[in-house]
Amino acid sequence: SMKAFLGTGLLGSNFVKAMLRRAEEVQVWNRTASKAQALESDGASAFDKPAEAVKGADIIHLTLKDDATVNEVLEAASSGFSPGAVIIDHTTTSVEGAIERTAYWKDKGFCYLHAPVFMGPPNALEGSGSMLVSGDQAVISKLQPELEKMTGKVLNFGPEEGRAAGIKLIGNLFLISLKAGLSDALGLAK
Repeated sequence: SMKAFLGTGLLGSNFVKAMLRRAEEVQVWNRTASKAQALESDGASAFDKPAEAVKGADIIHLTLKDDATVNEVLEAASSGFSPGAVIIDHTTTSVEGAIERTAYWKDKGFCYLHAPVFMGPPNALEGSGSMLVSGDQAVISKLQPELEKMTGKVLNFGPEEGRAAGIKLIGNLFLISLKAGLSDALGLAK
């Protein structure tokens, strides 16, 4: 089955490389076209427009910048969506954005799952790290096999939409304050 990946920065491109190593077919798009085209040597098909990249794909993965970018790219891609396509968004976004998008795309007949990640590019390549999900448990259990291929752990935070987004944001704040605290401590130690 065909997959699409929108957003092939460091994280996205390594997710794509890992998919290609599993002999999956992947169509890619990135705002900076050269980043998507670079994946053709690994076996991906690169497209100039999001709507072209999603044509024929059952599952559409995203790793983009923020809420506004996700909304803009999904809107641009939507004319190419196959009926019943599944959207799995790994972008770090707001809780409200995740909740709104889930409802918005459901109304249009598509399944949207927000699945943010705690991982760097090396994790994406080797399928380690953590992926966070919450929301409709039937949707999550259906997509679990797809998610498990991509990550070391799938952390399910229950039926509340947007909970995964909130945990991810809290985690980022914790990691940022931890880093800041460590550099202060190291500075003092010197």
